[in-house]
Amino acid sequence: MLVTACDVTRMIPAKSGARSFERSLALEDTAYSSANVSLGDVNGDGHLDVILVKGRHWPLENQLRLGDGKGGFAASLSVGPGPDRSYTGELVDLDGDGDLDMVVSNDSPDPKRVLHNDGGGRYSEVQQFGTPAWNTRHVSVADLNDDGRPDVIVANRGGSRGTESFVCFGAADGLLQHPCTAVYRGSATTITPADMDGDGDLDLVIPHRDGGQSELRLNNGTGDFAARKAFGPKSVGYRSAAVADFNDDGFMDVAIIAPGSRTGMETPGPDGGSGVIAAPGRGIFYGGPNVEFDSLQLLNESTERPYSILAKDVDGDGRTDLIVGHVEAQPVVWFNEGSRNFTPVSFGDDQGTAYGFAVDDLNGDGLMDIVVARSDASNTIYFGGREPGE
Repeated sequence: MLVTACDVTRMIPAKSGARSFERSLALEDTAYSSANVSLGDVNGDGHLDVILVKGRHWPLENQLRLGDGKGGFAASLSVGPGPDRSYTGELVDLDGDGDLDMVVSNDSPDPKRVLHNDGGGRYSEVQQFGTPAWNTRHVSVADLNDDGRPDVIVANRGGSRGTESFVCFGAADGLLQHPCTAVYRGSATTITPADMDGDGDLDLVIPHRDGGQSELRLNNGTGDFAARKAFGPKSVGYRSAAVADFNDDGFMDVAIIAPGSRTGMETPGPDGGSGVIAAPGRGIFYGGPNVEFDSLQLLNESTERPYSILAKDVDGDGRTDLIVGHVEAQPVVWFNEGSRNFTPVSFGDDQGTAYGFAVDDLNGDGLMDIVVARSDASNTIYFGGREPGE
């Protein structure tokens, strides 16, 4: 069985009710270039810890903050062999020893790394995968060929000309096979594994970052992704997607964000390159039979530029909510009220760019908390609270 940080944290129950996020804790005194954040109990003490993933295009050391279960965190510890241009530090038990290892995605020219955990939260590099020249953004980890081993999905950004993205299939002893297998040609910053056609295996949801065709790649059950299904127009650059059955009709839906620009004209994005081809957008392609999708239903028509998205049941009502981060604007939790209706609740401040989120109960009060990884602003925890009167 594939064990990820999400599985470990689900063992810590959370009550319903988090609908406000007034209390916060800055995890750093200085604003760095951060790209993501991961949560998991990395040292086996029963408390959630925070991995701050840093660098992007400028080498920095990734950081570990050990949690005390009460919302407090120890001083930062460096993770990995040295400064990297990192986008993801995915926590997953790769070698089956019961602790959380780490897959680190780095932009060119840095190697992409597999780090094993000694059980006490100390990480050492055991393998490099892919090639340093890949313009890698994020990775995801899932068992795609049903062999019981974690596989790594690598999203590479290629601009309007495109490049290949890969699956690096798992091998023995928590390592990855070489060479990796190309599964898509285009430009991607995220690739999300999800069972889109209901056949019991994990497919790939690939939003095109730079204005090409976004696609589903359908798994034949053995990790072959030759079958494809287009979604969305070619004229929009989608930075990221979140996948869930948002309207509880039994079909998987795809929530997307298009950073665009306030003018709708092509301009450079904060992560380099262009591909900003349309006005900003955030919305959902609702799924139906035969993996067909309705036209995009916008959450709103704000000119704020969305830059990150996460699907999670934040308030514990059994419906999947959405968290959307922006460029120089407050993040928003879109609470799912059912029947395709969402209520927006802004939180935090408008500093920097929100690149990634992680959600769990970090202080043991039974309410979900949100960690925001930001560039040009400090990484911050926003502790969940109930609305007045609850």
